[in-house]
Amino acid sequence: MNVSKKQISSGAVINIAGILVGAVLNLWLLPELFSTEELGMYRWMERTAVLLSNILLFGVHRSFTKFHSDPNKDKKAFESAVVGRSTLLMIVVGVVLFIVGPELAPLFNFEKDVHLLRYLSFFVVSGMAFLMAVSAAATTKRIAVPVFYKNLGLRIAMLVIGLALLYYAFTFSQWLIAYAWASLALGLVALLYAWNRVKPTFTWRHMGAPMGKDVQKFAWISVFSVLIEIGINTLDVQMLSMLTDMDSVGIYGMAFFIGSVIDGIRRPINQMLAPQISTSWNKNNMDVLRKIYEKTSSAQMLVNAAFVIMVMVNVQWIFSLIPDGERFYPAIPVVGWTLARKYINASFGSNGEIIANSPFYKLNMQIGSIMLVINIVLNFLFIPKYGILGVAYSGLIAVLFVNAMRAFMIYRRSGLQPFTRESLYIFMGSSVVGLVCYALPVDGLVKFILSGLIILVAAAIFRKFIKHVLLR
Repeated sequence: MNVSKKQISSGAVINIAGILVGAVLNLWLLPELFSTEELGMYRWMERTAVLLSNILLFGVHRSFTKFHSDPNKDKKAFESAVVGRSTLLMIVVGVVLFIVGPELAPLFNFEKDVHLLRYLSFFVVSGMAFLMAVSAAATTKRIAVPVFYKNLGLRIAMLVIGLALLYYAFTFSQWLIAYAWASLALGLVALLYAWNRVKPTFTWRHMGAPMGKDVQKFAWISVFSVLIEIGINTLDVQMLSMLTDMDSVGIYGMAFFIGSVIDGIRRPINQMLAPQISTSWNKNNMDVLRKIYEKTSSAQMLVNAAFVIMVMVNVQWIFSLIPDGERFYPAIPVVGWTLARKYINASFGSNGEIIANSPFYKLNMQIGSIMLVINIVLNFLFIPKYGILGVAYSGLIAVLFVNAMRAFMIYRRSGLQPFTRESLYIFMGSSVVGLVCYALPVDGLVKFILSGLIILVAAAIFRKFIKHVLLR
């Protein structure tokens, strides 16, 4: 197994472990500790930080990924300039958001503990640090450590602080502030690790060093592309908070977490392969791009099918495990729509990264701009009528549109497409296994165990095919 596959595998294992810790947090500890309103406040803070950190880094991390292998760049000067500017951005963003954070409260119905909005700055700077850390580490084919800090370290910190709150007299505000500090610390540690891998020369002269018009143009296009892509994936919480209340955000957040379990493999694949995709475009190596496109699609279809089956077959039982779970029952139908949205997104492989690092990277912005407008309009129409289900409907439509357009444009420009005969076999086999699990005449823990055993038996029977899909 080569270095890339080892790093992807390590990242996937770390993400899956993080999901398991997250399950303990989201299905037991946090619902045990907090009201739906407080859970909504936490979800809003988390998702808003994701959006802002991706926007306010101004495409620096994506420029690092795309141009690190450009033979026309002075590699060390370029890396050092990126380090200097990203550091300055994090400092400025952190200070400004800490000052103006409470002013956002009226816009998003954040009525309780408004002072907590100052700590949004901690989460945003942490998110920026992780983005830069993963981009830098990926160029040296070592993403496992920053991925560990981000996807497992943060959840362990949250778990420890939550357990302290469970057994000692801390408030929600104190828990969130402690978690904000932990998030900031872990983000900076991950960033220092990545910089140590790259070993840039950090001097003040690099702050104003020219990076080239091509880099600046790509960076600004990336800002808008990220605004659109991340906006589509975070608008649910933003618009729910504006059009409803934090209780709805908290209930929806439970469905979103359960539906997002299938993201465990997608992130490390895209993070690790982004530099290789960029290098392949720079060298016009279409054979490598074709293989990446097809394998990222089939591998994600295969692995994620197991998660989808386990969740959908046992969703009622999963919700029964949540403390005072009846308050979250409106989220059950949302889980299915969210899983469908995530599975479709994963099934199209690394199409976003392929376009983002291609000569026609502007298409990401153009496609996303149309969909962002459509998604906002659909949310305004669907949320008042269907509540949290309306968010799920508009999100699914957004994913279908964006991925269909990306796939069409990639095929039109390069002749590449993600689906093969393997894709059909995976879909058909997964459907049969899912129907068998669904038809089991038992419920609860027994059904959960039996459905897991059926998936394992199917994996054993088709092990040669699975090995071919994942390791070829």
